[in-house]
Amino acid sequence: MSNGLGLLVLDTQEDFLSHPNLTPNKHELVHSIGTVLAWARTQHIPVFHVHTIIAQDGSNAMPHWQAGTQFKCQIGSAGASTPSILKPLPQELVFDKQFFNAFDNPKLIDALDLAGIQTLIITGLHTHACVREAALGAYASGMKVVIPKDAVGSYDPAHAAHTLGWLDGRAAICMSSEKLMQENWQSPPSTDLKTSAWCHRDPSNTENILFEVLPKTRSQIDVIAQSVSLAQVAWGKMPAIERSLRLQHWLAVLKEREKLWVQTLIEDLGKPLIDAQSEVTYGLNLLENICLNLKDLEASNQQVICYRPHGVVALITPWNNPFAIPISKIGPALGFGNGVLWKPALPASHLSGLIYDSLKEVGLDHLVGLITGGASAGQYLITSQHTAAISFTGSLSTGRKIAKTATHLGKPLQAELGGNNAAIVLRDTDLELVAQDLATAMFSFAGQRCTAIRRVIVQSEIADAFTQIFKKAVESLRVGDPSDSSTQVGPIISPDHQQFLLGHIEREKSQGTKILTAAKLPEKLSLQGNWLMPTVFINPNTDSSIWTDELFGPVVALQECHDLDSAIALHNSVEQGLLGVLYSDDQNHQAQFMAQAQAGQLSINQARPNFNVNGPFLGWKQSGIGVPEHGRWNRDFYTKPQITYRTLP
Repeated sequence: MSNGLGLLVLDTQEDFLSHPNLTPNKHELVHSIGTVLAWARTQHIPVFHVHTIIAQDGSNAMPHWQAGTQFKCQIGSAGASTPSILKPLPQELVFDKQFFNAFDNPKLIDALDLAGIQTLIITGLHTHACVREAALGAYASGMKVVIPKDAVGSYDPAHAAHTLGWLDGRAAICMSSEKLMQENWQSPPSTDLKTSAWCHRDPSNTENILFEVLPKTRSQIDVIAQSVSLAQVAWGKMPAIERSLRLQHWLAVLKEREKLWVQTLIEDLGKPLIDAQSEVTYGLNLLENICLNLKDLEASNQQVICYRPHGVVALITPWNNPFAIPISKIGPALGFGNGVLWKPALPASHLSGLIYDSLKEVGLDHLVGLITGGASAGQYLITSQHTAAISFTGSLSTGRKIAKTATHLGKPLQAELGGNNAAIVLRDTDLELVAQDLATAMFSFAGQRCTAIRRVIVQSEIADAFTQIFKKAVESLRVGDPSDSSTQVGPIISPDHQQFLLGHIEREKSQGTKILTAAKLPEKLSLQGNWLMPTVFINPNTDSSIWTDELFGPVVALQECHDLDSAIALHNSVEQGLLGVLYSDDQNHQAQFMAQAQAGQLSINQARPNFNVNGPFLGWKQSGIGVPEHGRWNRDFYTKPQITYRTLP
């Protein structure tokens, strides 16, 4: 009676079980996990074990372990073993992990998928870390998650209790082992969590379900991939100028439906009208530029150096710019002779279907496979034998996982991983203009843009004056109906992300960080919407998440600095490096900033520059991997050069 059920047993190793503060204690926890394990075996539920295994020299230990002198769970040691009652049976699969998240191991994901696991029961250690990460990993892969509360343990019981409370009803169902074993698993558990079809709700009023998405199965993906691979062979041999003409036809169809793209962005994502129109215009300009650049490819395809397509490329695109980003990837991928397997983020599924319809109208759909689904679908595309290269836009954490897999498989990767962008404000500038420019740019689309400014660094001698002016500028922003042309700030994409942001805000407040302002919500808006007012924190600790992380919402940190040197040091103090902005009219200051700021894109006196469609779009440090996007760099990623040497006759 597996019925899509699986059991994951995490880190039940002696080094973890022997911690003196373990709650429940070792005896109680082993008994509870053993009871669930025995029940699963009698019910013929597939069991998967994950163990942390560290080399004898500790070379693969987590960095905070390497700071010590002793390592847990070293291979072959007694500490790496499990109690006899919890030992895996010969037919049960065992997977290794190095860090917190068991889902970092793609082999585990493959095994769960092959076994048809739809609901994953998670037991083991530690609730506040590895159990939490496994729950979120399974949830992101499209599975229901069940956690028997007495069959997980932690040496930090307060943190563990908070974790279970946060997970319950969001990414997991938390219940007792007794209730788990009494549940009728022949039918779905009584919960409002994800079913096989994923639902997207109106961000402005979550009582309205806008559409449902049925994820593609592996077999369906394989059929689509094989079809695209076959079609690509002839397409790749076609002259570039002919491919350019086909793309120009597609561009004409896209332009005819400009109002449809704008309206869909507003309705599906809550993107304000002004931002939706801006995205569509940008996307169309990018495709037009791609068509022009293809002529250069034809001119350079001489007898000595040629540029060949990879074959089929996997394109994984985000929900926040679901028109411009896919267009900017599909266009050059096709233009340079490749086929495409495209997996958009789930909230963008409706718009993506409409874009696919436009490809069908111009006869390009056989070269593009639209893959609906969550993280597991994306993972499958990355590892698929049909894909030769990967272009990804998304989060830093996901990008790191993809990079690890792509490196292992030897596949070229282009990745834009967001930014924790900063703007420096010096005394030699117009504070009124700066405050208005910053407030408008950083909070547009509720800060859900990778290029949004999230940190403001202000010279101390003008800090008091600027904060008061900036406070007024933020409070004057128009929050409301995204279809209203006057709206500047719309809703957050989902209740989950809204709660994520509120959690960070409350945590920062609990640490005593002062809030400069938090704009008020207009009374006429639906209380069921995912509203979150622009919030500005003053001088937070530079090791807090408000400063170090890309929270992707209308939450901003403002920090004081003494001079430009200290401002640039603060600007460069985070791991990301996508966009940096300087407000100063002094040419010497501008020159120093351009020489020392660690970001792939710099802007002077403008928080939201007009990005050049023919220039490179790239991030430094952890914000980008591989070849930049756009312009001539499209050729560098979507083709592989080939040189021919000939002997003289």
